[in-house]
Amino acid sequence: MTSMTFADRYASAGLAPNPTLIASRQEPAKRIVENITNDQIFGLVGRYYGIHDFDFSWFRDEFQKDDPSFSLINNENETVLLSALVLSDLVENEEAVAILALISCSAAGLRTPVDCTWLLQLAKQKRINLSVEDRKPIKFTPKVSSTQTIKLKEEVAALAENDWATLIAILGKIRTESQQSMSNMSTQATNALVALKEENEYLREESQMLWWIFGGHSSSLKASFSTFTPHQTAFVGSIDLGILTTSNYGPIAASAMLERVLSLSKRPKGAQSTELSKVLDSFSKADLQRLEINHSKLPARIAPIATALELARTLGVGAWGNLFQEKTGLDATVTLDPLDLAEQLYCEHLLGQHL
Repeated sequence: MTSMTFADRYASAGLAPNPTLIASRQEPAKRIVENITNDQIFGLVGRYYGIHDFDFSWFRDEFQKDDPSFSLINNENETVLLSALVLSDLVENEEAVAILALISCSAAGLRTPVDCTWLLQLAKQKRINLSVEDRKPIKFTPKVSSTQTIKLKEEVAALAENDWATLIAILGKIRTESQQSMSNMSTQATNALVALKEENEYLREESQMLWWIFGGHSSSLKASFSTFTPHQTAFVGSIDLGILTTSNYGPIAASAMLERVLSLSKRPKGAQSTELSKVLDSFSKADLQRLEINHSKLPARIAPIATALELARTLGVGAWGNLFQEKTGLDATVTLDPLDLAEQLYCEHLLGQHL
C-alpha cells in the first residue's frame, strides 16, 4: 500500500496548500514530534476528537515560528489535520501513550473524530501489531565464548629467551586482548540474560492470566464472576486483567480473555439496566473501594470510564452523574455492550501504566 505524504493528507482533507505552505507546516510538525510531552499528546488527541479543554497555545506558537499568520481560530480544519499528522508520526514511532490515548478517547465509539478517521484505525492496527511483536522471542546466541588473536599466539610462541622488550610488548597485547575478550563475553551474557528475563516476564504474565481465567474468580473483589452481572463483570474483569498485565499493550488475546470472563457472569432474569450510572451504583461502597485502576494522571476526557469509577468511589451512589458529564462531556446514562465496556476500561488501565 502506497504511503500518504503530507501533501496527500492535505488533499484528502479537501485542502489545497501550495509548496511554501507545506514547508511551513512540515518543519514545525517535525519539531513537535521530536519534543512532545504526554500532556501535549493529550491535547492533540483532544483536538482530533473536537475537545477544546486542553491548552493548545504551545501548538499555535510552534507553527507561528514558520508562519506568523497561523491561527487556531480560522484554521480549525487544518489544525485537526495537523494534529492527526503529528499523532500519526507518533503512532508510527510506536509511542504507546499516543496509540492508547487515541483508542481510549474514542470511548468505545461514543466519540468520533472530527476528521481523519484513518488515524484511529492506524492506532488500533498498530496496537495489535505491537502486541504480537512484543511477544516474539529475542534471538540470541546462548553460547558465551572468549575471543583470541591467532597472531598474538604466534608471537608468544616465537618469543626469544631474555627478549625482555618484546616480552613487555606482548604482555601489553595480552592484557588488551583479555580486556576485549571479557567485554565481549560480558556483552554476550547480558544479551542472553535480557532475552531470558523478557521471555520469563511474558511467560509469568500469561500463566497468571490463564490461572485467573480458569479459576473464574476475581482477584480484586475476592468473589466468583458468577456472582456479578455481565456489566459488573466488565468492570471487575478488566481491572483484574489490567493488574495482571505487565506488557505495554497486553496480549493479543486480551479481548478473548475478557469475553471468556464475561461468559462466566450470572444471567439474571428480567430486564437489567445497562446504563453506566446504574451499573456503577449497583456495586457496594466497599467493592468500589477495592476496584483500583491506574488513572490518577489521566485527563477525564481521555479516560471517561476510569473517571466514572473514581467519581462513584468518592462521591457515592447517585451523586456523581452531573460532575461526570462536566468532566468528560459524556452522559452518565450512556450504555455500552459488556465487552466494549471491558475493553475500554482495560485500555484506560494500560494507558495509565505509562504515566
